[in-house]
Amino acid sequence: ALRILLAIVMLFFALFPVVWIFSASINPSNSLVNQDLIPPNASLENYRALLGNDRFPFFLWMGNSLKLAILTTVLGLIFTAMAAYAFSRFRFRGRRSLLQSILLVQVFPNFLNMVALFLILQQLGAYIPFLNINTHGGLLLIYLGGILGVNTWLAKGYFDSIPRDLDEAAMMDGASHWQTFWRVLVPLLQPIL
Repeated sequence: ALRILLAIVMLFFALFPVVWIFSASINPSNSLVNQDLIPPNASLENYRALLGNDRFPFFLWMGNSLKLAILTTVLGLIFTAMAAYAFSRFRFRGRRSLLQSILLVQVFPNFLNMVALFLILQQLGAYIPFLNINTHGGLLLIYLGGILGVNTWLAKGYFDSIPRDLDEAAMMDGASHWQTFWRVLVPLLQPIL
């Protein structure tokens, strides 16, 4: 009974903001402060204004958000897995310094580098227009930069927990590093991806 009560309380806290925002959206007075859950004179006029107005290309905005989210997720997973594999399985000069740098950069909040990112993208956009400030490429680059550090660190720790015997067994069977990574280790990496 206590578990059910706890689940109901958690569900209330999860759904209340959604219900409140919907209630505010059907309020014709455009106010976020409401006394009633369903305001008097409730109307869908705000939705008509949003979806039927050329000044607010909502579906374009939503499509751009979905495109960037999907690209960031897919590319982030690929780059994270490859970087973590390299840090976990190969020994190269600067490996430890790079890992420490990744961890050090993650300590600082992202808003500290906003001005630097703006200036870098502004300069980069002059040479590579795809990575300009007002492009999807620039935003994708920022999103990837924000997630790759911590994700690489976590995935590297997970790779370290996978026995190297699996790598050696795959290589004894004639697999290359790429085949070992793709066919043996990536399937084992799925829980963390």
